[in-house]
Amino acid sequence: VLMSVIPLFLLSLTLRGIPLTGIRTFTPELEIETRIIGGKEAWAHSWPWQVSLRYATMPACGGAIIAPSWVITAAHCFQRFKTASSWMVMAGKHDLGNPNELVRVSRIVTHQGYSRRTKEFDVALLKLQTPLLYDEHVGPIEIWMDALRPAMSCSVTGWGSTRENGPRVNRLQEVNVSLLPLDKCNQFYRGRIRPTMFCAGRPEGGVDAWRLRGPLSCFTGERYRLGGLVSWGVGCGRVHRPGVYTKLQDHAPWVADVMNSGGLSCGEAQTPACRLGSLPATLVAAGGEDLADGGGEVGPGGVTEACPYSWPWQVSLQSEGRHYCSGTLIHRHWVLAPHHCNTKTGDMVVLGVHDLRFMASQSVPVDEVFEQAQDGSFPPSNDLALIRLSEPARSGEPRIPVCLPDDDIEVDDSWTCVTTGWGQTKTLDNVSPHSLHQATVSLVNLTASRSIWGGGLIKDTHLCTHPAAAIPCMGDAGAPLVCQKHGVYFLFGLVTWGSRRCDLIRPAVFSSIADVQLWIRDTTEDV
Repeated sequence: VLMSVIPLFLLSLTLRGIPLTGIRTFTPELEIETRIIGGKEAWAHSWPWQVSLRYATMPACGGAIIAPSWVITAAHCFQRFKTASSWMVMAGKHDLGNPNELVRVSRIVTHQGYSRRTKEFDVALLKLQTPLLYDEHVGPIEIWMDALRPAMSCSVTGWGSTRENGPRVNRLQEVNVSLLPLDKCNQFYRGRIRPTMFCAGRPEGGVDAWRLRGPLSCFTGERYRLGGLVSWGVGCGRVHRPGVYTKLQDHAPWVADVMNSGGLSCGEAQTPACRLGSLPATLVAAGGEDLADGGGEVGPGGVTEACPYSWPWQVSLQSEGRHYCSGTLIHRHWVLAPHHCNTKTGDMVVLGVHDLRFMASQSVPVDEVFEQAQDGSFPPSNDLALIRLSEPARSGEPRIPVCLPDDDIEVDDSWTCVTTGWGQTKTLDNVSPHSLHQATVSLVNLTASRSIWGGGLIKDTHLCTHPAAAIPCMGDAGAPLVCQKHGVYFLFGLVTWGSRRCDLIRPAVFSSIADVQLWIRDTTEDV
């Protein structure tokens, strides 16, 4: 079944006389028998799918060519530096001391489920500005789609070090490793190995390759297939500490989705003219004296109509054709919304819509709603629910999930934050209540918010937006709070309550997703 959904990278190319994928054109006879345990310099140009990723001018990670415009690599390479224009790919090279023929990266797509803590879903795709030309030095490799068998012999390649504390090398290295049983590897790492990972090396140590930061290629008897990517490990070649790899066959549908959508990743959109540069400098406030959930009116000042389809993760939750709440697409199968919206099975999730009076690009029934246990407090401290769609959101604009931030990401003044929603406006004759609105916002610390609101209303699970000039009084429960840095938007909260009077004094309150990341991951993985 999977083979039928990944046609883009199951290539059988013979361009310019080049053989099929996974063929090594420069392989000396008896090479496999002569490999040494700790690894050695590879035969020049014998791994034509191997590429070097460079940040600015510095070598960083390795990757593998899977299509002329696509390279697959590890998501952890982009934990600190995510701006695509700063990255380049060097293909067809053996010695990094001659860094010519670099191709710029146009887009970085990291898996939306990647966790810096657990290292799950450690995979990313790079779309290149210019397609690679295949020749005897440059060619693709297919993803291995059969079961990875323990004791299989595979090779890891890269320009890192093949020994602990060893120097980084300029010439491509290769190491022969054996796949280890999952249960044995979990014993070594005390249960940290997830089903989407596998281990390779030797239990007695002496051979390891995770510091090479490159692809793991396995020989099928006819050609090589891409089995995994180096993810993490402890030391290098230590006893009972094999390298840990991302199992790529489990991510093949995701790879196909990204490539079919043109590489649009979470938190991105292709409408830059409609983004923050056109938003007013003032902010919108939701202050007041009487608590209201997100169903109040929209306050004046700073709210403008959004450019159509410029916030592609925003969805409308509807019952019997009427909008009642906003939700946020966080995955093709999942939407995050407020608990108090009381979304029911059979309600409709409307995606890719700007004006609620007109047809949307996709409408999907709610399959099931997953709610957190409530503590009975008012206002609620955990006002969030996960909505599973009965069918996945179609890939591409105007349906792109927003990114979820890592646990340790904090918003400071270098971030720009926005909230969006639908609703009746007040004193804004030029903004249709049927069209999506937007407003820039700033965050205010909880101590200041508590002093304004009083009464113990603000919990540690809340976020509050700046009351000095403009806080969202959108009148739309579930309006997302998204913040961007380096052009990528992350979801930090959903509006849960504010003031009925929108008096510009008291901040609006959002349910923070920071404390529910584990619940989100557990719910979306287990169902």
